[in-house]
Amino acid sequence: MRLKAALDHIERFPDSKMAKVARDFDVPRLRLRRRLEGRGPRNGNPEFHTKLTKAEETALCRYIDRLDNINLAVRKEFVQDTANCILKARASKNDRSPPQVGLKWAGRFIKRHGYSLFPSKVLDANRQASEDVEMLNEYFQKLRTVIESNGVVSEDVWNMDETGFQIGVGKDQLVVTRRRRAQYFGLPVNRESATAIEAVSAGGRVIPLFLILSGQMHMSQWYQVKELEGDTVIGTSPTGYSNDRHSLSWLKHFDHHSRKETVGSKRLLLMDGYSSHTTKEFIQYCDDHDIIPFGYPPHSTHLVQPLDVVVFQPYKHYHAKALDLVVRDGVTNITKLEFLALIQGVRSLTFTKTTIQAAFRETGIFPFNPRKVLDKVARRRQLTPPNPAPNGPHSSPFRTPVTLRQMNKVASEIKDQMNSFPNLNDEFKDNIDRFLSGALAQGTELVHTLRDLGRTRLAEQTAQRRRSMKNKQLQSGGVLTVAQARGMVQEMRNDELARARRVVERAEKQHHNGCKKWFSEAAKISRRWRIEGRLQPMYVIDNPGSGRLLRRA
Repeated sequence: MRLKAALDHIERFPDSKMAKVARDFDVPRLRLRRRLEGRGPRNGNPEFHTKLTKAEETALCRYIDRLDNINLAVRKEFVQDTANCILKARASKNDRSPPQVGLKWAGRFIKRHGYSLFPSKVLDANRQASEDVEMLNEYFQKLRTVIESNGVVSEDVWNMDETGFQIGVGKDQLVVTRRRRAQYFGLPVNRESATAIEAVSAGGRVIPLFLILSGQMHMSQWYQVKELEGDTVIGTSPTGYSNDRHSLSWLKHFDHHSRKETVGSKRLLLMDGYSSHTTKEFIQYCDDHDIIPFGYPPHSTHLVQPLDVVVFQPYKHYHAKALDLVVRDGVTNITKLEFLALIQGVRSLTFTKTTIQAAFRETGIFPFNPRKVLDKVARRRQLTPPNPAPNGPHSSPFRTPVTLRQMNKVASEIKDQMNSFPNLNDEFKDNIDRFLSGALAQGTELVHTLRDLGRTRLAEQTAQRRRSMKNKQLQSGGVLTVAQARGMVQEMRNDELARARRVVERAEKQHHNGCKKWFSEAAKISRRWRIEGRLQPMYVIDNPGSGRLLRRA
């Protein structure tokens, strides 16, 4: 009432000083100023000073609660992005710049609706070992609730994750040697990044490869690698890492291939809380296509994510082995083409049904057994046993001499002669045996060398064939399946062939017209010469024994 009286007084006496009126009517000066500027009260009618209506804010609260219940971390940026999506959907289609909430809107919304912001902290190994149990128990309880309440069967439980590759970088390998020190092997290194997005089910299935390569343009050479399967999808990004757009494209790829063999009505998708997996578009697509996204607890994927725990380790191992093999075969430059040629074989070795099912079993998801993970956490608290003492140095009674003499032809004869002389000196026999062993070892190494040379030649021919393929830009950004890209390449080839045919036809036509013109000019000259008497009249023989003079001069 006092505030209304103060406003009425200023309306009657416009020259009144605001500070004096505020003192006389006992109202805060700042509040009086805001009312004079037309700004309403902060409390009581939020629909008048917030961008969203009460109904829209209530819907947003329910949405946040649902994401929190399925373990997807909701950040302040996500709340702001969702509010902007609501405003955009409400705006007119002709409005090119729809309204957006302010920078501090999300913080005020969180405070207004009683939410709290808790930091997501990275725990060191000791703290994590002592604090993870309660968090993991809560995770398994939520997981069971979601599975039972939605009637999800084991074949429809999926796990997705991303793993990065440096396309020409392997890892340290165990080598067979008698030496006690490290072995160094020269490997041509290409540190270009590539990201594979994989998904496996508790039933042992795997989704076709979704690969992101570094670059801006799709190149035709990539899709001419015969080892790639037609349903493989390739995307590009400047860094070789995924982004929001790629995550949504992958989700559509997953939906297309997993829907074919869905047993129940809904699919459960277990994934980490990466920001690209919690965008409004990603969650909305899941809702529209009967996919239930479920997030892991922070910093726990090394314990509860099947791909992390079991599958990705052999994935990287087989990739490193494949690189090692092609380098030993003589490939001196690892490019995207070599990587694409290897990755399909690496996947076939990695994503076997037994490996995938073991991954879900080890993480306690299927069969449902939280003790698998909880016991592992308990074991981490125990002291690690000391490493066994190293064995003594290896030794050999003698070293087999290796020479270049070709002794294989006479080895059997020498042995026969030695057997016919039983009284030969033992030391002499020993020397002959060592000599023959060295010669046979040399022959064996020659077989291995010839095999390696053959493989090197094959690798060189393969690399040369790939380099000789025409490399043309197919598309800027986005994703392409191998089948789509191969169709585009074939279309380009057909266009090139059609252009070549048109060039040949044009050349033939020019040649024909040139000959026609030449004969026409020759006929004109001969006609003129006959008129001038320089040539005899032309006699044309129509039938044997009969003829006629050409009337036309």
